[in-house]
Amino acid sequence: MEKIKGLEAKKIAFVGGGAMAEAIIKGILGGGLLAASDIFVGNRTQKRCDYLNEKYGVNAMTDNKAAVSEADLVIFAVKPQVAPVALTAELVAAMKPNAWVLSIMGSVSIAQLHDYAPGYPVIRTMPNTPLAVGAGMTAICCDEAVTEAMRADAAAIFSSCGEIEFVDEKAIEAITAISGCGPGYCFVIIDALADAGVRAGLPRALAIKLAAQTMAGSGKLCIESGLHPAQLRDQVTSPGGTTIAGIHALENHGVRGAFYDAVMAVLARSKELQSK
Repeated sequence: MEKIKGLEAKKIAFVGGGAMAEAIIKGILGGGLLAASDIFVGNRTQKRCDYLNEKYGVNAMTDNKAAVSEADLVIFAVKPQVAPVALTAELVAAMKPNAWVLSIMGSVSIAQLHDYAPGYPVIRTMPNTPLAVGAGMTAICCDEAVTEAMRADAAAIFSSCGEIEFVDEKAIEAITAISGCGPGYCFVIIDALADAGVRAGLPRALAIKLAAQTMAGSGKLCIESGLHPAQLRDQVTSPGGTTIAGIHALENHGVRGAFYDAVMAVLARSKELQSK
């Protein structure tokens, strides 16, 4: 598989082989960034390692230290609550001195990442689960030691499975509340709209397809048209028509306020997690 020119990290290791790591691996392989033989994964269970080995041809193993030992880039892909147990001093000691670190762990700051991996350049990211279908949104922020080549690698990796934005770290928590947690909100909306469709007499499968495709298409239209969401709403909202009646009902039930509260709840919880 041909590698994209300019990719500096010739071997990549993941600490953690869950769904997000798998989505990134799929993007890396699909984009031709690296061969499967150049990707290493350390994961707690042998069953998961066997799955990743068989499906993608990567080098998955239960020994995290062995997984990172040859990597130019080490991706921390465990849950934040597991980080103190997984990201040990022994693990970091096994890493190459000239390696660098990229984290997809939510609510773990660059300063905290430096505590886990002292002396290593660090990139913190906030991806979301649509990476699994090549439609992710990833925010990327870098510390001062990160080189342009490292930035380019991070951009290439996450562009292979969605859209990216480089941001200041101070924006990451708000981004987490919007795009990081956003798929969860969207699935609640899809489920609720599908339930309403069933209530209106539609078969369940059709109702789900209608709701999901409508949400996916609306997002695509918003991005590609460049129009403000309010303008797009007005295009489908005729005076005295059916859509405005539905929007009126949503406003009566405080949908906007609910989303404001959801974002603020995420920010509050993120602050709690960072303080632990």
